[in-house]
Order: sequence, then structure tokens, then C-alpha cells
Amino acid sequence: MLRASGFHMNRRIGYQDMNGERGSTNISSPKVKQLKKVAIKGCGHTAGAGVANVENGVTIDMKNFKGIAVDPETSVVSIGAGEKWGDAYGALAEQGLAVCGGRVSNVCVAGLTLGGLLSLPFKNSESFELMNSRWYIQPFRQMGFVCDNVVHFEIVFASGEVVQANAKEHLDLFIALKGGSNNFGIVTPLNFPTFKQGLMWGGSIYLPSCTWPEIVNKFYEFSSTTDPANMNGAIIAAALHSPQMAVTLLNPSSTDAAAIPSTLKAIANIQPQLHSTMRGDTLLNFCDEQAGFSHDGNRQLYFITTFKLSREFMLKANDLFTQMTTVTAKEIPGFVIALVFQPITIEHLQAPTSKGGNSLGICPEDGPLVNTLLTSLHTSKEDYGRLVAPAQGLLEQLNELAESIGVAHRYRFINYAYKGTGVIEGYGEESMKKLWAATGKYDPEGLFQKRVPGGFKLRDAEYIQSFEGLDQVS
Repeated sequence: MLRASGFHMNRRIGYQDMNGERGSTNISSPKVKQLKKVAIKGCGHTAGAGVANVENGVTIDMKNFKGIAVDPETSVVSIGAGEKWGDAYGALAEQGLAVCGGRVSNVCVAGLTLGGLLSLPFKNSESFELMNSRWYIQPFRQMGFVCDNVVHFEIVFASGEVVQANAKEHLDLFIALKGGSNNFGIVTPLNFPTFKQGLMWGGSIYLPSCTWPEIVNKFYEFSSTTDPANMNGAIIAAALHSPQMAVTLLNPSSTDAAAIPSTLKAIANIQPQLHSTMRGDTLLNFCDEQAGFSHDGNRQLYFITTFKLSREFMLKANDLFTQMTTVTAKEIPGFVIALVFQPITIEHLQAPTSKGGNSLGICPEDGPLVNTLLTSLHTSKEDYGRLVAPAQGLLEQLNELAESIGVAHRYRFINYAYKGTGVIEGYGEESMKKLWAATGKYDPEGLFQKRVPGGFKLRDAEYIQSFEGLDQVS
């Protein structure tokens, strides 16, 4: 088991080459250094080829980097990079604890955290404060992104050097890793403060499409308010097309099953409803429910954009989505696609300041924002090409709509982005400069820029390509 401090790990890595041959070695060994292409696999959840695998190369598998251990003195948990959120939540629940993390149980801890993302709403009413060793009150929205809640990373560089990154050691790297993805090295364990967590309230509600205008109004009211009564709630809304019908899906949730915000109750009471799973339940069970929307073995695509909170955009976006699915359903029978909206409130954007900062490049003045995910499921390989074009066409229409009504924003969540998306550019000039300085300092030979092609590389950002000395990173 890992320990929150003073632990030792065997940092040998497992690998598999293109012929299926397996073995293990150290990251600094000649075997790894001579490789032309390397992929780093956590749990393999990311949609799209070439992220958790690589053609004509070797995949480094993190599945053996396991371990979940709470330090009894600090209440900080150390979680191995190969763990899934569901396993972490299950282990912590045995002690009545939780951490701020992902909302889908079969997603890897390290991959999601390094990309950022908002979490489920957690109670966090008694979270451990490291600065003065006391328990304090912090509402969900003030927890920010998942990456904001990491207090310590251990990372292995291409040289084989093992470095600790936190608020006191290698602060520039600590900030860079919070949103910088796989551009610097291989993260092994991550440390999070824990907090006590009881029953939550939430679930899924399926409604007919005619309810969308009412949903948009209540979504806007909840996401734009700074009323303290709403600080411990969250909402996700989606327009969903399936072979059976077109419906609307809601996921309202609250940290406390006994104290549900009135605005969320109003959302959950929108009628008529086709089906509902709303209930009081455990964090793990809610994450398992979310995992049910994305089964292993399905072919899945992600596309992402972001806009400033707007009723007009959400209404018109749904119209564009309906037009696209009506046409595409005739060409690809059996496919499922959803347009998903998740708010990023002003309080979420204020959190990084008090937690040491991150690399996402967004601030309270940008908000409220809304992550807008277009995600599809299909069964055959042939459908992939037929789905990409209309999906990208819809995304382009959404971005043009946002520009036309003045609500466009540059930020793109990296873990939902389709290849070619300007994720790094979306972090803004200041963040890009700091990220590039960090990769030059900690990966001077550029192994994670050139020989780990999966994901979004700093050197591929148009702004960074203008920097002097770019070609020296090889």
C-alpha cells in the first residue's frame, strides 16, 4: 500500500510492444530511451486511438501502480496513478471518507486529474486544512476543479529522476501538472485531502424534448446565482438522441440528501417525466450509475467546446443538434449521441487562487462558463468516418453561434477534446508560457513532446511554435 509520506515504490513499468510482447523495465533504461513512439496508459478510458496506445511503438501500462492509503495524522490519502475513482471511493467509504474526484467510477484517477474537470458535488463540510491542521467548512463550488484539490504529485521524468511536486517543492511543476496532462513525465501517486461524506442526493431524470425550454431557464438560474444555498449542488443537462427516441436527460445532485437546494428541487420536479432514479445514495453508487452510460467495448467519440452561460445559446444549440441527428440517423442506424451541458460557476473559477493555482488559464471574470460536450456511441468501425464529419460540422456551427451572439470562449477541456482541437491555445498566452518553461526545465530532451505523441502536446500549439529554440527540444 502507498503511504501519504515516506513511502517507497518500485518504479519499474510494464510495457507491451506492437507484437503483443510484454515485459517490464525502468523508464530511464536504454530500452525506453531508444523507443521512437511511446504511449502511457492509465485505465484506457479516453476516447480516440493513440492516447492510451500507439501504433508501431510501446505502451507503458500503469495498471500496477495501485494503492490507496490514508495518513492517520494528516487525513491525506495517497492514490496510485493506476487506480480508478470507483475503487478509491469504495476504499475511502469504509472509513466514512471521500475526496474531490471524478463522477464516473471506471475512469482513472491520474488521467482525469491531470486534465482538470469538475467533480461531483461533495459535502466537504469537514475537510482537513493542511495549512493550520484544523477542520474547516468549504462548499462544493469553492472546491474548484479536481486538479485544484491535489496537494502532492510524485512524478518520474524521462531521465528516471523521481521528483515531488507540491506547494513547497517544485511549485512551477505542481501548477503545470494541474491541467498540463502528459507533457512532463509519468505521475505515480497523487495525494488528496479527505473529508467526511454521508449520503448524497441525485440520479438521472429522463424527460420529453418539449421540456427543454423550461430546463434551460432553471439551468441558467441555478448556474448564475451566487446564493449560498446553492453552493453544494450541481447540475448536468443533456439532449439525447437514441434509436428509440429523442429525450432530455438531467443529472441534478446535492452533497447532502437531507438539505437539497430549492433550485435543484425545482429542476428535479420539471414535468412530465419519463423515468427517474432520483434518490439518496452513496457517492460510489452515483458514480457507478454514471459509468453505465459508457460501457467498455463501445466505440465512442468526444468533441468539446465552451461558451459563456446563455439561455439563447442553449436553446439554439438544441435546435442545431436536432437538425444534425435527424439527418445523421438516416445514414447511421442505431447510433446514440448526446449534447451535454455542465456549468462552471464563478465560485469554481475562484477556487484555484486559494489552492495554489492551475494551468487552465481561466478566472472568475470569464464565468460563468458551460462545458459543452458532444459524445456519441456507435457499434461498427465503418460508422466512425460517417459520424466524425457531421459531429465536427455541428461543433463548428456551435462555435459560430457562440461567436455571433457574443458568448464564445477559448477554454476547451482536454480530456473531452477531439484531435486537432486547440486545447493548449485555449489556456491563454500566460499559461502557455509557463507550461513551455516547465517542459523545457523538466523534460529538456523533449521525450514527452516528441516521443509520447498521444494527447495534446505543448509544442503543437500555434502560439508556442513561434518561440525561439523550439527545434532544440528533440
